[in-house]
Amino acid sequence: MKRLIAAAVLLFCVAASYLFGYFYIQKTCDKANTLLDNCVSAYKTEQNAKNKAEELEKFWGEKEKLLSVFANHSEIDEIELAIYSLKVYSETSDNEIFYEYSGTVKTLLHQLLEDTIPSVHSIF
Repeated sequence: MKRLIAAAVLLFCVAASYLFGYFYIQKTCDKANTLLDNCVSAYKTEQNAKNKAEELEKFWGEKEKLLSVFANHSEIDEIELAIYSLKVYSETSDNEIFYEYSGTVKTLLHQLLEDTIPSVHSIF
């Protein structure tokens, strides 16, 4: 009976940590997408897109430590690098590269969120 109780407690802890991680990643990706959309809008209207990109970079820097607990470090680092490149190109007038990196960031955020959804592939 003691083993059954210990197994139930362990199962509850695993489920709770998964749910916390999933909702934390979802909330972080949603906020990052909003900040990214603000940056792209500022770039389109020729406002100061660099400030918006810096805001996104600061937000990601605050969240990446806890995200690294729940997600693969290489994915987190890849998103961070793409955000940094977006910030660099937000100061230029080269539209293609800016929009390419904004699309890359959006795709990487979507991929991070998709990777946290449980599937047979992710479990095994």
